[in-house]
Amino acid sequence: MPTQAWAVAATVAASGVAALAAFLLKRGAGGTRLSWRDFRLPPQVVAAVILYLVSSLLFLAALTGAQLSLLVPLTALEYVWIVLLARTRLGERLGAAKALGIACIMLGVALVGLGS
Repeated sequence: MPTQAWAVAATVAASGVAALAAFLLKRGAGGTRLSWRDFRLPPQVVAAVILYLVSSLLFLAALTGAQLSLLVPLTALEYVWIVLLARTRLGERLGAAKALGIACIMLGVALVGLGS
């Protein structure tokens, strides 16, 4: 199957949406109550679940336009987006190990892209 550019773009977008969902889960985790008597899901958690659904639908659509072996490695970009969100919005540190990990992910995604 020839690779369609829109499928690659949809996969990258899906990874970004999933990263935003993870960020919102983190933001809403403190206010979440899962007991029978005191069940509560903050708006951030509800939004995160919706965003995960949107991400899955984007990826599902992308699968119709490119090979699975190309698209799945692209989803690893979610980890890059999460590290950037955590650093800029939560003040988490970006140490040498995380920076090296991001570089490895980017290199891996580039190599998979070149091999397709």
